[in-house]
Amino acid sequence: MEKSFDIITIAKPDQEKLLRQKSLLVTPDELKKKEFNEFLSDLLYTAQHSEDQGNVPAGGIAAIQVGKNKRVFYSLNYDTDQWELFINPTVEPHGFLKFSGEEGCLSVPKLVGNVSRYYKIKVRFQDTNGNWITKKYNDINAASIQHEMDHLEGILFIDRMDK
Repeated sequence: MEKSFDIITIAKPDQEKLLRQKSLLVTPDELKKKEFNEFLSDLLYTAQHSEDQGNVPAGGIAAIQVGKNKRVFYSLNYDTDQWELFINPTVEPHGFLKFSGEEGCLSVPKLVGNVSRYYKIKVRFQDTNGNWITKKYNDINAASIQHEMDHLEGILFIDRMDK
């Protein structure tokens, strides 16, 4: 049965330090472990039940936000209303067009701000079987993925807020 992890926030300096670490690659051995797959299930459950912790509904969650320093995140696809899992992702812009939109974060409670993001991106990532997948996203889905990708680099949206 899934459980919800505590979401770490910048409210505590030691937790902010963790949030600002660069996440480590998931190894092929980790992908095969039952514990890792249970972690993925619990991470998704945490995102889907973020309101239970007095937070807002989540549009995504990175492993680092629950204290696991791995290159993994979930993002809600707003076109399909389905959660998508990204393991060891890389993101590159697909074109030069950017747009600015309002963002918030489970790890930065009670704060929102405008952030400029690429409108179209291409993402390469692994699935739970280790297969590599490449997909393109745009608009809010692209922004959400870029937000979660920043978490893997130790960057928070407040670092990118429009001045």
